[in-house]
Formats: sequence, C-alpha cells, structure tokens
Amino acid sequence: MLHRPVAGLGCHHRARHGGVRAGRPGGNRGVAGDAGRGRRDGGGAARVRPGARGAAGERQLAAAAGPRRRDAHVRDGAARGRARAGGRARRQGGRIGGGRSDVLHHRRRRATRDRGGPRGGRDGAAGPLDSCRSARVVTAEALAARRQEIARSADLGALLAHLTARAAPLLERLPPIPTVKALLSADGGVCPDDGAALVFDPWSPHEHRCPRCGTTWSGERHDRHWARFQHLWVAERAVHLATLGALADNAAAAGRASEILRAYARSYWTYPNRDNVLGPSRLFFSTYLESIWILNYLAAAVLLRASGRLDDATAQGVGQVADEAANLIGEFDEGFSNRQTWNDAALAAIAVWFEDEELAARAIESPTGLLAHLSRGFGRDGLWYEGENYHLFALRGFLTGAAWARAAGVDVGEEPALGRLEAALLAPALTALPDFTFPARKDSRFGVSLAQPMYLELWEVGLRYVGSGETLKDSLTVAGEGKRELESWLHALYGVPPIQLEVFDSYLHDAPSDPLPRPPGSPLGSPVSRGRLSWWALLHMLPELPSDVSPWTPRSVLLESQGLAVLRAGERYVSLECGQLGGGHGHPDRLHLTLHADGVHWLPDFGTGSYVARDLFWYRSTRAHNAPRLDGGTGESGDATCETFDAPGDWAWTRGRYGAVTRTVVAGPAYVLDVVELASREEHLLELPWHFQGRSDVTTPGRWEDGELAGEFVTHVERFVPHPGVPVVVQVVADSRQLSALFLLEGELLRAEGPGLPGRGTRAPFYVVRARGRAVRLVTVLEPMAEAAHVRGVRVKGGVIEVETTSGVDRHTPSAAAWEIASGATRLRLAGARDPEPPFQPLVQLDPPKPAVAAALRVDRTPPLDGTCDGFDASEPLRLDLEDQYRRSEEPYSGPEDFSAVAYAGWDDAALYLAVEVTKPDLCVRAPPGDAPPLRLDNEPDDIHSDGLQVYLRHPETSDVAGFLVVPEGRDSGSVRVRGAGDRPGVPGSVRGAWRRTQQGYRVTIAVAWPEWHHAHVGGQVGFDLIINEMLPGRERRAGQLVWSGGNGWVWLRGDRQDPERFGILELVG
Repeated sequence: MLHRPVAGLGCHHRARHGGVRAGRPGGNRGVAGDAGRGRRDGGGAARVRPGARGAAGERQLAAAAGPRRRDAHVRDGAARGRARAGGRARRQGGRIGGGRSDVLHHRRRRATRDRGGPRGGRDGAAGPLDSCRSARVVTAEALAARRQEIARSADLGALLAHLTARAAPLLERLPPIPTVKALLSADGGVCPDDGAALVFDPWSPHEHRCPRCGTTWSGERHDRHWARFQHLWVAERAVHLATLGALADNAAAAGRASEILRAYARSYWTYPNRDNVLGPSRLFFSTYLESIWILNYLAAAVLLRASGRLDDATAQGVGQVADEAANLIGEFDEGFSNRQTWNDAALAAIAVWFEDEELAARAIESPTGLLAHLSRGFGRDGLWYEGENYHLFALRGFLTGAAWARAAGVDVGEEPALGRLEAALLAPALTALPDFTFPARKDSRFGVSLAQPMYLELWEVGLRYVGSGETLKDSLTVAGEGKRELESWLHALYGVPPIQLEVFDSYLHDAPSDPLPRPPGSPLGSPVSRGRLSWWALLHMLPELPSDVSPWTPRSVLLESQGLAVLRAGERYVSLECGQLGGGHGHPDRLHLTLHADGVHWLPDFGTGSYVARDLFWYRSTRAHNAPRLDGGTGESGDATCETFDAPGDWAWTRGRYGAVTRTVVAGPAYVLDVVELASREEHLLELPWHFQGRSDVTTPGRWEDGELAGEFVTHVERFVPHPGVPVVVQVVADSRQLSALFLLEGELLRAEGPGLPGRGTRAPFYVVRARGRAVRLVTVLEPMAEAAHVRGVRVKGGVIEVETTSGVDRHTPSAAAWEIASGATRLRLAGARDPEPPFQPLVQLDPPKPAVAAALRVDRTPPLDGTCDGFDASEPLRLDLEDQYRRSEEPYSGPEDFSAVAYAGWDDAALYLAVEVTKPDLCVRAPPGDAPPLRLDNEPDDIHSDGLQVYLRHPETSDVAGFLVVPEGRDSGSVRVRGAGDRPGVPGSVRGAWRRTQQGYRVTIAVAWPEWHHAHVGGQVGFDLIINEMLPGRERRAGQLVWSGGNGWVWLRGDRQDPERFGILELVG
C-alpha cells in the first residue's frame, strides 16, 4: 500500500495548550513501542498484551502507549494537586469550520471552494453523502439530487417513510439524556436471577426488564449500563432527525436534532474522564465508544449545516465538543485493533469539521490510519485478522471513515487497494454458515445472523465502492465477481427467515428490539427489507438492487491469510482453523473443527460470552473448542499452518499443522473423515474435545466409570470402558436430525459437563478423546444423516484407513502431500499442497532490549518481616521512580515525590526476601473481602484496585512462573493479604510478611518461599519483576502502576498479569 505525501496546508482553528489538534511536531504519531510487528496480514500487525497467550481475562488487544500529554485533557479524577494545574481556556477552540475545503492536497482535490457564512447553503464541514460510487462533501446541491433519487425510488421512499414514522416519538418529547457516565460492570444490565441481559429501552432510564423471566430491575449499576447504549442511541437519533430535516424538509426533526446537539454541548464536560476500562472517555469507559458517538454527533451537525439549519451558537458548541473529543481520542492510538478503525474515522470526521490537514493526515494516512487498516488489518483474503465478529465491526468503522476521508480528498474507491476493500466486503459471505449466521470464531457472539440490519447496510453502502469486479478478479480469485456476488449475497440475506434483532454499539436504530414478525403476504418471509434500514442507508445505498441476479451459491474456499479452510457440499459446511492466534481477541483454537449440516450446527465454535464474566476463561480455552490439546495446554503458542487444500468435486480435503500435531479432514458425499496425528520425539498427552450440539449418547456396548479431567469449569467426569476391538459410536440427535460419530480409539473416551452456549447460563456434556505417546493417531468418522446410516464401521490397516459403508469399502491412503480414495473401481487423488509461508525477515534487525538486572544479597538471618527494613542490606536498591517505568490510565506520571518506590532484596536457601518502601501521600488500601463488598467490575481480582504489590518469579531456563498479588491489611500496620497472580499464579501460602505506614507512604516486607522448581545458590539467577499498584481517593479503578522492569504503557486491561518475557533478572549474590 503506497501512502502519498501530504502537502503542508496550514491547519485551521487550532486548539490551544498543545492538544492533539495543536499541530505540535511529533504529536502522537503512529504507535509507540512494539505495537506493530508487521510480519503478516492482520494479526502480525497487532501487539499482544502481556499475558495474552491464552490468558483468561485478556479482553482486548493492548493499546500502545502514546506520549504523556500535559494534563490528560483535563483530568477529572482525584489527582495529585500538581497534575491538576492548568486552565480550561483552550476549550474555546476557534471559529467552527469554514467553507468547503479539501483537507488533504493531492490529485483529486476539488476545484471549487465556497466560504459562506454559518447559515444558508453553506458547504462547511463535509459529510458522507454519496454521489457516483463513493461519498462526497454534503452540499445543498447533493442533498437536492438525493431528494430526487428518493422520489424516484420505491425502496428509498419506503425507507424515508419508515424513518419518519420511527421519529414520531422523538418529536413528541426530547429523549432522556443520561446524566451519568456509563459503567462497565459484571452485574449492571444483567438479571440477578437468571443472568440474561436486560432489554435496552431508550425510554426507560430506571426500569430494566429481563426478557427471560420478565422481572423489572432498577439500581445504579443497571442505570449506568443503560447509559452506555443511551448515549449512543441519542446521538444516532440526532443524525436520524437531521437526515429527515435535510432530505424531507422536516423542520421539526431538524429542530429536535439541534436541541440534542446543544444539550450535549452544555453537559459534555460534566462527564468525568476517569475510571475508564480502555482509553480516555467522558461519556463511556472506552475510547472507541466515544468515537462512535462523536461520528453520529458530527454527522448530525454536518447535515444540519448543509441544509441551512445549523445556527452559529449550536455550531460553536459542536466545535467545542469535537475539539475535546479529538484530544481524548487522539491520545490513545490502539495500533491495529478493530477499535482503532473507529478512532481513525472519528479523527477524520473531526479533521474535516475543523479543516485540519495534520489531523486528517494522521487519521487517514498514518502508519495506523484508515488506509493502513485496510491494507494490513484486512488480510489478502479480505477477512479481518480478529475474525468475523470484529471484521464486521471494523468494516463498518472503515466505511464510515472512508466517507469522511472522501470529504478530505482521499477517495478509497480510487485507491490501489480497492481490491482489498471488495474482498473485505465479500469475506463474511465466504465463511458464512449455511443458516446465514457467521461462525463464532475467536471473540464472537454465537449464532448472530448476517441478516441483521447493521450488516445489511455494510453491503448496501459497500456496493457504491465496487465496480465491475475486474480488479478483484485479477488480484483475488477467491472473491469471485465482486459487485455481482455482492448483489447475489444481498438478495439471499433479504430472503432469510425472521431473526432476533441484536443490540450493537454501532447500531441501535431498532431499539427497543423484539423479533420482527413475518411481513404479511411476503413470499419469502423476510424479516427486514431495504425499506427498514437506517439513515445511513437512506443517504448512501443505491436506489434499487438488480433483480436479475444469480442465486447465491457458496463454494469451498481457503482464506490463506486467515488460515481458514472451508469445505462445502450442499447444506454441509466443514471448516478447519489453521491460522494465527488472532491478536487480543484470538483463542487457542488452532486445528479447531466446525461442522454444520442439515440445518444443525453439530460442532460449533462457541465464541465468547461476556468479557466481564468468569466463564470468559472457559470460552478462551482450548478445551472449549473442538481442537487438539497437548499436555494440558501448557506452553501453547505459535501459529497453525494449512499444508494442503483441494476441493475439486464430491471429495475435498485439507490438512493443518500445529507444532507436532496434524489434523486431516476429508469430506465426501456421505461422511467426513477426521484424522488427528501426533508425531514427536517426546511423549505427550494428546486430548481432543468434542462439543456436540444436541442430545448425545454412546451406543457402543460398555460401561461408564468415574474419570478425572482437571479444570475449574469441568464437572461430572466419566470414563467409558468399551468392549475391546470395536469403534465407539456416539449418536447425537437435534431437531429430528441425527449425527453419528465413530471413534477408533487409541486411548480413552471421557464425558464431562462444562458451560454451554454463551449467555444461556446452562451446562452441557462434552467428550474428550485422550491418549498418551510419541506417535498417536485418532481417527473419527462423522456422518450427518436424515434417514438410515450409510457408514457401518471404520478400521485401520497399516497406513490405510478403511471406512465400511452400505455401498462397499472406501480405502483412504494418505501421503505427505496427497490423499488417495479408492471406492470400488473408482480411484481419486486429492492434492493441493501449499507452499509454507517464508519466515518474516524484518528490514532492520534490532537488538532485543536488555532486561533490567539487580542483586539480591544473601542474608545471614531471616529478616523479622515486621514492616521495617531491619535485616535488609540497603546497598543494592531496586528503584521505581522513572516516567518510563509508569503505566498510566487517564493521568500521566506526576513525579517520584507523588508516587515512587525503592526495594531491597535478600535471599537464603528457603526464600526471597523483599522490603518495598513506597512513596505515596494518599494511602488507599482495599479492605478484606469480608469487610468490603465485591466490586463486581469485571473478572479481574478486586485487589488490583488497591495500593499494593505484584511480585513475579520465573525459572531462567523454563517457562515456570509464580505470580503473587500482595495487599496490606489494617489501618496503619498489620499483615498482608496474598493471592496468586497472573496466568501462572503462585501458591498464596508461600508468601508471608507485614506492612506499616510511613511518613512518606508505606512499607511492605515479605518472604517468598522459593518454588519447587527453583534451587537457590550463590551466583544463580531468577527471573523477577515487581509492580506497585496505585489507587487514588475517589476512584473506582486503579490509576496506574510502577513496573521495575519498565512500563511506559497503559495500565488498562493489564489485570494482575505481567508478560514473563518482560521480567528482569535478580542475581543471587553471596
């Protein structure tokens, strides 16, 4: 992807005091630190957070830390006094955007400029109205042309009528605008009785109904959860109303839209930028939500301005809000997260509003801007590296940003990467399940229909960008004919049965949502139509869809950069996961098998439920997938590769490799053959879970006895003892359909219970085939059947697998790069070997950072550990007092006099001894669990939101780690509370000690017994890290932390984890 240089057009209407829009050289450009590895499509560009390798509780990608900026754009928390200095004068900004101006200089710059006043047909800041194939600046002329299109189009006319009817309640009264900041919590918005998500009703701020049991709940937690969606919904309504004002000459709607804009202009600064979960935000708890909100807010203002309905006072208020939003959003660059696509779109919109070239260049053409997201976030096959769920979210963000980029002079429809955009539009269709839901790969909701109105709009708007399909055919044969395929796909979606409408952050137009009834007289029973979409579709979609399109006929496909192989045959869908981990939303699911046949999702990927629920740990485990697991899942890392793929006709196959394990899937007309093989020089324990959906039972003669399968979420473990020499058959029944699974065991079959489908609150049985050895082969035949069984048995003779059927015997003979099938007189050879992707070679070889090193001095006597430094040698201090050791939240590091620490380390044969003196004027210690109510913020330990320590030890040569979270107990002195910390927690009982308050803060002295894997000796070393958590008065979440090995990042989503690769080294000195 080539990025053009941008000429130095002067920046208009600067914010003051060095804000994001102040044009400071070297502002927050790109990603700090190691946010982009840049080794492959998608995931290679994302930086995984410490602990993200299969780490439970890691909800998102880590955000790279930007430079520490002045006062975090007016911090609202209980902060250190010196950090709060500084006025608010900069909030006035400058006059709000002038006339029509290209923000970026390049060859497609528009020729005319109209610098009109704030009223009338002023072009002003640009909006995303379409003309030809892509969006243009919103002008009075463009609005007039669109009104003519609406008048001539039955679909657009129906949509305008629908939007007008939906706006009626808004004209009767101003919708409730929350007076509180949204809160993400484990109990807010969740029914206490059954765990169901409460219905979002925008007209009911204090009463929240459970859709499952019907109970109505109230309380602050539920109200603040409601505020999340309400802020977004109100902003949507503002642009919805502004659209009616602009395209239907509805003065009342335009007036209500202006009223909403003014309401937020008055109140925006009353929402504190504090206690956030992922990035600066006032209205919400994460930056990306602020971005979605400001995009709708500015779109409303732009439409009102273009239609001559935006007065000067409202425009000035909008500008002030946009200026502050730019500073919040611009400070937090998330690299190649799906969320950054929305942040870039928001910054592009703000840049257009202010005609700020520098900000536009950053949002669109920077190393983490919109164009980079198109070329690196969406892989060569078009699919976003974090899976379908985040693909759809990022694609809407990109298309939204593309419209604002067009207003700035960058037309994505004319970019060399148009083929990548066309592939991105088609990718969800290529992986869609036969029931038109998307597979819940990685962090995804389960069972969500692609016929959701939000998704339909992606393809409706995307059609304006695609041409004849020639570009796509030349560069990406997997995607087919571009525009015609999109048209066929849309027709198929409009014909699906009625669906349950979902709630999305970026689409709340149908709230409160209930399942749509079947339209009377509709031959297709379509739950939605082109006439029931949102304002975005009214502005952008084509007047008509062609009717002479071919039926949608999906085919087998390998999405190489995603590593997903899909084998289709009629209504049967089989897929094998062979790709990268997938960033912070990735699951340890390499070689996962999905099967959907005869309308039943027999072997699903569960995806993920709530990010704040405890069962997130389950859904992000290998055991929750139909994927092989070695040695209990320890040491899982690396990517899987697809070695073969061939789908020439009735038979198809694919093979994936993950380390020492391969999985071969051969799909024939009647059955699917699955072969999992382990080939290693060392003995391993191989486990293969099977999560069948439906009622299942083993029909093979034998007995069940008690079994063992360790795990927090696993119960009722049984082991099956079959009669020797026969395959074990599991029969599964769902909706009168049947699936037969024949296991040729080289080990044992276990049955257990674990969490069922996400969000259901149920438990479900699953099976595990388990075997130990250096060479293990697990053979399974899966036969979906509507009537009588076709498969009678399976056996192995040497290297040949024989499947006995009612028609004879199919003999399967594998080789390194091919698979031969002999059935009667018919012989077929499947090939399709794939060349391995060459290892990434960076252009510049950088030396790895040197770890921090310190000395632990041998002690003659055990220190008293009474909160004093008695017994510790202070000659080799470990200091934590530098800015680059601080991980911040909303506020930057204010200096060592406000927060710092010095530690002294000693050792003997029994333990490591630490004395940690913390400088911190305001001590904020969390009371013990019995004395303080649980925070119920998320699935992280409450004690991270307290002053205290995190201590980690690591074996210098193995992956053994022990982590501890240590919190003082008592008012001024006392014992310490200890729990295991991180992905590999230590034993709490191995830590003892005490603390006491000091004049400058507090001191903790502890002994950490050496783990069994460490033998202490003079001259030895141990991996080590020390983290000091910082809590401030009046906060709900911690403010930051000092990290001995080096921080210089953001504290958000770190939990109690620390990446062992970042540990320093303690040298044991005699």
